[in-house]
Amino acid sequence: MIQLSNISKRFETPGKVVEAVKHVTLSIDKGDIFGIMGFSGAGKSTLVRCINLLETPTEGTVTVDGVELTGLSEKELRQARKNIGMIFQHFNLMPSRTVFENIAYPLKGRPKEEIEKKITSLLELVGLSDKRDVFPSQLSGGQKQRVAIARALATDPQVLLCDEATSALDPQTTTAILKLLKQVNRELGVTIVIITHEMAVIKEICNRAAVMEHGEVIEQGDVYSLFATPQSPVTQGFINTSSLAQKVEELDREGSPVVALKPGEQILQLTYLGMGASQALISEVSRKFSINCNIVFGSIEIIQESPLGRLIIIASGREGDIAQAIAYLRQQKVEVEVLKQCQK
Repeated sequence: MIQLSNISKRFETPGKVVEAVKHVTLSIDKGDIFGIMGFSGAGKSTLVRCINLLETPTEGTVTVDGVELTGLSEKELRQARKNIGMIFQHFNLMPSRTVFENIAYPLKGRPKEEIEKKITSLLELVGLSDKRDVFPSQLSGGQKQRVAIARALATDPQVLLCDEATSALDPQTTTAILKLLKQVNRELGVTIVIITHEMAVIKEICNRAAVMEHGEVIEQGDVYSLFATPQSPVTQGFINTSSLAQKVEELDREGSPVVALKPGEQILQLTYLGMGASQALISEVSRKFSINCNIVFGSIEIIQESPLGRLIIIASGREGDIAQAIAYLRQQKVEVEVLKQCQK
């Protein structure tokens, strides 16, 4: 559905050149919910604006639904953009127009009966049938974003671009908006591209994702693999902002007794992939190798309908026994990382 080939975007000011995007190549399939994540300044918002040519790439080509946008005239581009909806962090609604009029804006020139039918169905889809005649100032943030989504869908686009669309919303409202986007993807078959720095958004809704740093895509793949086995240090750091290992580091810096070790003890992080998350391996290795395992933290998340489990444990016993237990866990497809150890 979307092919970005060697995309670069440079901004030039007197005496300064900023390379916001550098040689990015991405392929996004029809029906994907594709996330682009990165810290502030990574270039992700510039990249998504290159998809509909709100920013014209300095180099490279953009192809959407078989049409190379970078080769079109201004008139042809305006027509092609009707196939690409876009929503933003701050909604961009027109305050002097009602909900109905905001959604109808992209449909100017069409028959009134057609507009009425289309907007009625969109209001029902986004759950705002009772708000058609109110103004944006009378709506909550979540309701405003629902109006923005309905407006973006008014021209029946094949692609929906979401630029930090949930960043201004509280967690409960964010969950509701993500549920709506899933529904749009499932029922209308719209390919969705989400720009975000929120890990929860990527985990909740995306099936594939890319990680950006300094204008470059440094890692991409299916979301489960990115979270379970991140390859690049940047991806690892991004995920670790909310990880159990990060909590251990913070507690260790604070001198917390929770992670204080006695001689011979080790703090291990265990990562269970797939159905291994449901196996009772801790009790098994405790018996098999005569070690004690104290669980400090634990979590199981469902990502792309597969469980991803992590445990932080303090293992105590003879060093050789702990080493054998670690080797055994790895044979069982459990990833083991030694976070801290206290020598005898």
